[in-house]
Amino acid sequence: MAEFRQPRRASRALSYRNYRLFLSGAIVSNSGVWVQMIALAFVINELTDSGTWVGLAAMMQTLPAVGLGMVGGALADRFPRRVMLIVTNSAQSLIALGFAAMWAGGVDRPLAYVALAVVNGCVNGVQLPAWQAFVSDLVPRRALLNAVTLNSAQFNASRAVGPAVGGLVLAFGGPGWSFLVNSLTYAPAVLALALIRVPHPAPADGRRPNLFKDTAAAVRYATAHAGIRGAVLIAGVIAFFGQPIIHLVVIFAEDVFRVGEFRYGMLAAASGIGAVLNTPFIAAKGGQIPRSRLVGLAWPVYGLALLGFALSPHFWVAVVALAVLGASHIATASSLNTVIQLQVEEALRAKVLALYLMTLLAGLPLGAQLQGALADLIGPRVAVGGAGVLLAATAFWWVVTGRTKALDLR
Repeated sequence: MAEFRQPRRASRALSYRNYRLFLSGAIVSNSGVWVQMIALAFVINELTDSGTWVGLAAMMQTLPAVGLGMVGGALADRFPRRVMLIVTNSAQSLIALGFAAMWAGGVDRPLAYVALAVVNGCVNGVQLPAWQAFVSDLVPRRALLNAVTLNSAQFNASRAVGPAVGGLVLAFGGPGWSFLVNSLTYAPAVLALALIRVPHPAPADGRRPNLFKDTAAAVRYATAHAGIRGAVLIAGVIAFFGQPIIHLVVIFAEDVFRVGEFRYGMLAAASGIGAVLNTPFIAAKGGQIPRSRLVGLAWPVYGLALLGFALSPHFWVAVVALAVLGASHIATASSLNTVIQLQVEEALRAKVLALYLMTLLAGLPLGAQLQGALADLIGPRVAVGGAGVLLAATAFWWVVTGRTKALDLR
């Protein structure tokens, strides 16, 4: 534990130039992603007035990445990750321009937007494993925990900044401008990646990627290591029950609290704000707290905060509940990602991370589709509140049975 007693624990990874470049580009582009995400949910809800359609759009943005996640992981273990990220970020910029062109052209068929979201999801599936694995290329192992936490922090800072900006852009410019803003935010990310210089070790055996063998190897490895297995399962449960609120918040904004675009952006930003507020503590102290304890505290709170949001009688109570949810999210997300990063062998890093991300990417859209459909049938409060109860109950059971202890293994 001596590595955690060094000065400037909270920002150690920022002392490395490559990591600073990576983080600065990431926060700009990820903020743009959230601007686009709330705009797309708004468009689908406006065109259909259906929670089922909102859930379907969320699923189709994410589900394609499940099938391509292992492809991305295999590629990221054998080809320069930096180059992969430049290509995929450029492709996503063009896709955002496609959304803007559709809205400007008066396209009013929800399936058209969903179809382009599928294309974006495919690109994202190839990109995500390389993105996560690239962090380990930028800092030495002693700074990896801090780098992972700060990477999670920038993602959650984007969740705070992006929806807030997105709400303003929606209110004053409309969805077309939201999509255009997202397209432009990829330029700083591509520039930052172009400036990064890292060595890329050649594959040990030189063989070509084999999707089925690589997937099987990742599954076997994760199954055989209790900590990694636990991290993957917990992430899947949280993704299925907790994370769909990211997409379903538009239903609460319009049908429950009946607020306009700006307050919708504020509601969507609340969880990111909570995550940002909790980031200094996690970055500075997270390495000194056993990961089992951190997850064991944050995970149940996550579920209770979701329940509190669903039952909120007023808009501002809902904002606070989502902020608590976001603070819990940064604690669980950074801890679980760190478990994978620290416990996996380098040769399998991207593939195991791809398996972890596939679990997240499968859980979120399936949960969003189910909760969106239930919102139409029994109301959004009951649908989301029930998910909060199940999330909290699962967390309590996992903690009481001692299953979280495997997260502390090295």
